[in-house]
Amino acid sequence: MNYPHLAARLFNTPLLVHPQKLDAIIAGLGPRLLGAELDFSMLRGSEEPAIPAEMFTTRRGKRGDAGYQVIDGVAVISASGALVHRSRMDGASNFLLGYNQLAMQLEDAMDNPELHAVLQIIDSPGGEVAGAFEYGDRIHALRGKKPMVCIADSMAASAAFLGGSAFDELAISQTGYAGSIGVVMRHVDLSGALEKEGVRVTHIYAGDHKVDGNPYEALPKAVRADFQEEIDSLYGLFVGAVARNTGMSPKAIRATQAAVYRGQTAVDVGLASRVATTDQLLSELTAQRARSYPVGQTARATANDKGVTMSGTTTQGGQPATQTPAAPDAAPTQEQLAAARAEGAAAERERIQAVLAVGEGLPGHEKLLSALAYDGKTTPELASMAVLKAEKDARAAAIAAHAADAPSAAKPSAAPPDTGEKTKAQQVAEAQAYATEHNTDLVTALKKLGYAS
Repeated sequence: MNYPHLAARLFNTPLLVHPQKLDAIIAGLGPRLLGAELDFSMLRGSEEPAIPAEMFTTRRGKRGDAGYQVIDGVAVISASGALVHRSRMDGASNFLLGYNQLAMQLEDAMDNPELHAVLQIIDSPGGEVAGAFEYGDRIHALRGKKPMVCIADSMAASAAFLGGSAFDELAISQTGYAGSIGVVMRHVDLSGALEKEGVRVTHIYAGDHKVDGNPYEALPKAVRADFQEEIDSLYGLFVGAVARNTGMSPKAIRATQAAVYRGQTAVDVGLASRVATTDQLLSELTAQRARSYPVGQTARATANDKGVTMSGTTTQGGQPATQTPAAPDAAPTQEQLAAARAEGAAAERERIQAVLAVGEGLPGHEKLLSALAYDGKTTPELASMAVLKAEKDARAAAIAAHAADAPSAAKPSAAPPDTGEKTKAQQVAEAQAYATEHNTDLVTALKKLGYAS
């Protein structure tokens, strides 16, 4: 097998990548990895670590030593293409962008006193599992320090979504995609092709699992089960990380079934905060830059008190009033902005969790609660009322359906015809009357009347 270091990144290893992108990569490189000469000419381009941020915005800035752009006090970090654990240049002069480099750029920007915000631009189908969760943790740990916003322009899938969701906010372009919250692994079986070529591979090894998943034989059931267990475990970690970052419930995240959503649909599902453009977010963030020049008194500071003139004399002829101009409104500090954003994000997560918790004990309203939780406004109290109404309506509908489905009532049966024979009760009553009249007992009376022998 040619280029084993590349094959090891594609086969028999868990990946947090959009499966269609993985199929495209394998379709392009697979034949070459398995025998033909590997030619990266169709992929070769600039040796920049990522597509420059200029591709996503009309705003211009200067690129700092850390590798990101600076525009009006905002660090603009670009993440484009498949992601790997550590950045490196391969033999064909192609740069593989690592989580470590993106994290270092973000941390550098957050520590830079000349910068007040960060904008991350993501266009990536995801990448390797190794380093992805650590990358998300490093981003999440920086929340509250400075405003940091991410936009899916035009794709934040799988590992890229994991990282993007850890920012204060993840927006999405109108035609952008977000999601693919899942784990995938590919195994290649060359045994049939080798058999046609008359080639047989013999493994000489120690340790039962040393050659698990090798490409020269079909994947044994036991090995497949082990691989599936690993995939399920990583999936649980992925769901938990996204739940922590977004405030979504694990159940709602799993319900996406690793699908990707475009634009407004991603917002409706809860994977993105809003539809926006890179320029729009950049304008919002640059506007938060603190002023470094005096702005003078505000209109409130120069407004007259009732009955006081600009000269300080009263209109009523009393003692002159000495008026001290009010201090100008100070721009909020970065710490105040960060604290306000963190408080707002925490409050929104608490609201979402409280709304979703309303359904505990009343199953069947998950879709309603999901819509209410992610509309950005419904309180738990209003959600409770909505669920109770839905439950009442559902029960009323069930009762009506049950009544409509019930069989018709049976008609009462007709009385039996009179045959002229006396019933036992009638015989006993007649015997009691006879016994009283003739001063005898009931048995004697029954015999006299012929009702007993």
